[in-house]
Amino acid sequence: MTELLHMKDNYIKECDAEVLVSAENYIVLDRSCFYPEGGGQPSDKGFLIWEGRKIEVSRVAKEKGIVKHYVSEVIPVGSLVHCHLDWDRRYKHMRMHSAEHLLSAIVLDNYGAEVAGNQIGTERSRVDFKPFKPDRHMLEDIVNRFNRAVDEAREIRIEMTTREDMIRRVDERRRRMFERLPSFIKDVRLVVIDGYDIDPCAGTHVRNTKEIGHINIIKTENKGADTTRLIFTLE
Repeated sequence: MTELLHMKDNYIKECDAEVLVSAENYIVLDRSCFYPEGGGQPSDKGFLIWEGRKIEVSRVAKEKGIVKHYVSEVIPVGSLVHCHLDWDRRYKHMRMHSAEHLLSAIVLDNYGAEVAGNQIGTERSRVDFKPFKPDRHMLEDIVNRFNRAVDEAREIRIEMTTREDMIRRVDERRRRMFERLPSFIKDVRLVVIDGYDIDPCAGTHVRNTKEIGHINIIKTENKGADTTRLIFTLE
């Protein structure tokens, strides 16, 4: 089992680790600062230092519970490596993921629409909402509410809690995705945006809404069945 350091601290940029499994194009580490793709967030990229060589990490994925780091050359089991994130890429994902939570909370609380899908990117991201058919005035209202929350510099924090506590604290509409997970999963990671949102999430986030930046909704797309996609960028 790989200890995923981002679960407690999203700002760790590098770490030491030991290779537990070595395959032709991937390795498994005992601990890692890399985020494995999931929840609409792409994986981190970066590199490892091993025996003075710089080895690319092109992708990280969690497959059947195993966190695989796809690397450019074979590294033997037992090797000690030093991991480095592509921090610029990671930080953009952190801003975008926190933006997606804030945007989703504003749309849900003010227009009753739930997230039907999302994809985080480095330069632009998208969220699908249902049921949702916004007009220009609604979009302007959403942007104004979002940017006001950014200017308020609200704290964003990670909390580890129990499944029971999560069910008690989190709006039913915000936990639908989590409730698809097996009942034996008892420990839950919450992302809390002070005054706006509490949501189960294993992704990476910034510490304060001021780090997100103002939002620009650059495009809307009709995805059918009362579903609208919002595509946005951040300033």
